[in-house]
Amino acid sequence: MSANDIIAGSKVRFDRFNVDLSTGKLQRSGLNVPIQAQPFQVLRLLLIADGQVVSRDQLRAALWPEDTFVDFEHGLNTAVRKLRQALEDSAENPRFIETLPKLGYRFMASVEWAPEEPARNGNGFVVAENPAASRPRIMPRRPVLQIVSLLAAILLLAMAGLWFIRVNHFGRSLLAGVVHGNRIQERQPLSLVPNERPLTANPDETPVTSSVISPDGKYLAYTDVTGFYLREVDSGETHAIPLEKGFEPQAEGWFPDHSHLVVSWTDDPQRQPSLWKVSVFGGPAQKLSDAGYGASVSPDGSQILYIRHAGAAEEIWLMTADGSRADRVLGSAEYSFGQIAWAPRGNRFAYAKTRTRYYTMRPGADTQIDIFDLHNRSTTVVRYEIERGLPRGGAAVAWLPDGRLVYPRREPRPNQQDTNLWWVRLDPRTSQPVGNTTRLTSGHGIAVQLSITADGKRMAVRKHAPQDDIFVAEIRKNSELSPPQRLTLDERIDYAMAWTADSKAVIFYSNRNGPFHVFKQDINSAQPVLLVGGPDDLYAPRLTPDQSAILYIVRARPNGPTDDPRLMRIPVDGGVSQPVLKTSDLWDAECARAPSDLCIYSTIRDGSQVFHKFNPENGNVTEFPPANAIGNNFNWILAPDGMHAAWATQPDSSGQISIRVLSFSQGSTRDIAVPGWADLYGVDWAADSRSLWVAARNSAGSSAILHILASGEVIRALSFKHQNLDWTIPSPDGRRLAIVLEVNRSNVSLIDNF
Repeated sequence: MSANDIIAGSKVRFDRFNVDLSTGKLQRSGLNVPIQAQPFQVLRLLLIADGQVVSRDQLRAALWPEDTFVDFEHGLNTAVRKLRQALEDSAENPRFIETLPKLGYRFMASVEWAPEEPARNGNGFVVAENPAASRPRIMPRRPVLQIVSLLAAILLLAMAGLWFIRVNHFGRSLLAGVVHGNRIQERQPLSLVPNERPLTANPDETPVTSSVISPDGKYLAYTDVTGFYLREVDSGETHAIPLEKGFEPQAEGWFPDHSHLVVSWTDDPQRQPSLWKVSVFGGPAQKLSDAGYGASVSPDGSQILYIRHAGAAEEIWLMTADGSRADRVLGSAEYSFGQIAWAPRGNRFAYAKTRTRYYTMRPGADTQIDIFDLHNRSTTVVRYEIERGLPRGGAAVAWLPDGRLVYPRREPRPNQQDTNLWWVRLDPRTSQPVGNTTRLTSGHGIAVQLSITADGKRMAVRKHAPQDDIFVAEIRKNSELSPPQRLTLDERIDYAMAWTADSKAVIFYSNRNGPFHVFKQDINSAQPVLLVGGPDDLYAPRLTPDQSAILYIVRARPNGPTDDPRLMRIPVDGGVSQPVLKTSDLWDAECARAPSDLCIYSTIRDGSQVFHKFNPENGNVTEFPPANAIGNNFNWILAPDGMHAAWATQPDSSGQISIRVLSFSQGSTRDIAVPGWADLYGVDWAADSRSLWVAARNSAGSSAILHILASGEVIRALSFKHQNLDWTIPSPDGRRLAIVLEVNRSNVSLIDNF
């Protein structure tokens, strides 16, 4: 069937979805699903193809006129991605839309076409139609007599059951046992089907950055890059919260009075946020703490738990609602803390803790969910997430008034970048899990912020979907960069790490196939070449000094044959991988470029970094003298000439961060100040080893590529507002940068009936 066969007014049903092709409306379980015009047009063409393949050329011709000048490949990929997002579908494990490489797409699910409303003449009588022109229903209609007989049988059984229960004591006891669940005191519904509907529909370029539902469930306070808003949950009416100019906070939690919020805000991008109390009616904000974020107000509104930085460590603190009597509760340098959830009685709290990137090479669980008792200062472990924990930012929990704990779990491969919510009932005395776990949500993204109403009947969940992609920019005169052009076109995470010796292809690792694998992609190609696959997660591919082979790290699998990561090598053009060395706590490995033969790997043990020199051919390891010189930052970079190393320093007492450069020949270091930035996440040497390209971030959510010259001059080459820039990799010929840039979609949904 072609696009010309579309019948106006046609309605389609599949799975939980209803589609009205005439109005462009998409519904899931009876609720409207926001969808843009182009993704809906893709859905329309797939549906009317009746299970046949729709080619990319057909889709392109339908979406854009011939005289339209756009990046068709990127635009079509975006349209298909947004359609999958609306259908809660996955490219790696599809239920609805199947991708056929080099061919196009096909709709997989069974489809039911609703019959058209019968036409009527001017007198109101039905006009007979041609039966061959109508669409058949997938399920045949049962004869009327069968339906009547079935209903009569059901009615008789229901009446008999009611009579049995009313006159029989055993029947009443049996019903009570089912309803009350033996020893569970509160009534539990026999079957609950959670309802989920969108509360916000922000576009990709304006993600929701924070959100909390009010205790009475009537309002959602949320923020995005345009401001701070209050939305009526049921009507959707939205108003801006009037705040002082320049005060741009993040919503953390509500006070029980339904009119005040605790928020976090920073006025200095080099400092951590502070905590404030604001009114939804506007007016001056009241400062509660000089440092803090991730705040959670106790059920009675008398106390606030929050997180704050202490150097490289994170700590959880407790203070009274007015900001007085602040007290440190616990802290860790190895883990970062997720959202805090108070127990219904306010005597305990739950939280998830996830290993920071510096400790992720260690064996065992990366994430665990703990409960802390404020009275006896003891910790109970509720759950370990063995399969490498949760993606970054995916550690939100909520403690319901009925004693259930809601927490996120990573989806199995190949959807391991997604998390969904589950719940388990906790024993009120011991906080230990009781009974089985139950899935609450299914969908794409990472649950990063949960908030519940006082009665526990409504929950707002903010999900984001961070995706790192690789872009390429030309390096022009005076450190100027051309507009970056996207290289990787998939919907998963791509991390650039190196270039081939001819500067024509980027080497990166990606989880597009499930585990992280090693790829190579020519800058003029739309698709990469898989170099190393398999069941293991592979990291940090870099070139040997002669540029003929790629070194990469194989991370140890949970419950695998060994807890030690391995360093492997493979020819740049592909082939058979060979082992180089195996060692515990392996963090990174880098080589200089010929004529230098220097190769270094580092390990992290008990929060300290140790360095070793190794031979990439035979794996022989020797002592590396300046082992303690690079111990204050684990993200170091080796210069191509092998003469220097560089890394970003930790902020000093004034919040100042710098780039520290170590000279191997002289054994000395010097610092280059980089004012105005909170984090220097990525540092890399230029091709000539004389300057540095740095990815800088501030606390307001903006990033920039900085070019730091040998003189110490800092030049801002390119800025990104409200986007995370991870790092850049210069090409060996010094003409281009491979840029790793994060795009993060984020919106809020409401869940009830759980």
